[in-house]
Amino acid sequence: MRLVKELHLSAWERQHAYSSEQALEHVRLALLDRQPIEGLGELRAGLLIDLDSEVLEQLESGKWWLIRAEADFGDWAVPVRSFDQTVIELMKKPPIQASRSPRIFRLVSSVTAEPLAQQRYIATVDGLTAQRRTDGEGIAHLFAPAEVQQISMEVIGV
Repeated sequence: MRLVKELHLSAWERQHAYSSEQALEHVRLALLDRQPIEGLGELRAGLLIDLDSEVLEQLESGKWWLIRAEADFGDWAVPVRSFDQTVIELMKKPPIQASRSPRIFRLVSSVTAEPLAQQRYIATVDGLTAQRRTDGEGIAHLFAPAEVQQISMEVIGV
């Protein structure tokens, strides 16, 4: 349940609003039990005197409406089919995927022989370049097709 100012009501919310009598009863009980109602703070902020009777008067006069929780569920259409038949067939017999072989390199400093952990580098695999970063142990993981001809690596900033 939530309170909405009459000026801000959408057509969908109007369809899911409580009648004035029902709204008064629900809000009266919530106020007595000190139960939270969404929008109540905004309603109270606009009152000259912050009394429960003033809150109820706003509902009774129609300036504020109490909306049912169902209004927040939306009016979503349910799809007729979950999957297209083509997708189902592809799931049953997926196409052959190109295999990639992992290539693992450890990058180390040429001066200290320490691993270059979290170091940026540029990898070129058969003419295609990509900027990457080594892991915490200075290892560079490259995945390339088995028939790759040339791999080069250039460390950035060392």
